[in-house]
Amino acid sequence: MSLYETAVFRIGDTAGFLWKNWDDAYIIFDPRSGHTQAMNIFAREILAIIEEKPSSLQDICHELETVMEEKFSEDIRQNIRQTMAEFDKMGLIEPTDA
Repeated sequence: MSLYETAVFRIGDTAGFLWKNWDDAYIIFDPRSGHTQAMNIFAREILAIIEEKPSSLQDICHELETVMEEKFSEDIRQNIRQTMAEFDKMGLIEPTDA
């Protein structure tokens, strides 16, 4: 199992994030790193769940399945794992002991 299968992730400090929404895309500027990233609404929803409270892959899938009223396929779960890995590489999320 990978880190993204088992770990709980949190966002260290969102206070400085600057957001801009354009149609179906979200742009985030992280002043801690100086990086700007673009994400779709699905990725934004994943990040919003982690912003609300530290969350595991299971937590995120459960939350999104509840909202969408459907059980996710393994392909969608893999997409969520990949999104979390990208957020981790960008420094937007980090594993925690919570």
